[in-house]
Amino acid sequence: MQSDIEALVQRNEAITVAENSGDLSGLANYIAPQLAFLRRDGSFVDRNAFLRASKPGRRELRIESVQVFGARAVVACKVTDAGVVTHNLRLFVKEQGEWKLLGWANERT
Repeated sequence: MQSDIEALVQRNEAITVAENSGDLSGLANYIAPQLAFLRRDGSFVDRNAFLRASKPGRRELRIESVQVFGARAVVACKVTDAGVVTHNLRLFVKEQGEWKLLGWANERT
């Protein structure tokens, strides 16, 4: 049986693959019905705005830590996109056995 930490690592990797390939339906599958997203420029967007603005690319993910608190989890990672490194904090909730992204806050490093 897969541990929650392994599942969260795989979920974050899948988010990066979906973003990079422009797979919006796959990406939408990983996101909770509501999303609060803080862009690295300081602007806030919701789930629909995030999905509309998502573009294919060559993002590289490096997971720093995964902390699980029952049916909630926080993943800290760095994403490199076109030479720009952004620190991400991602809040996940477990819904019907699946980890869904509920909150995402970025900060340029």
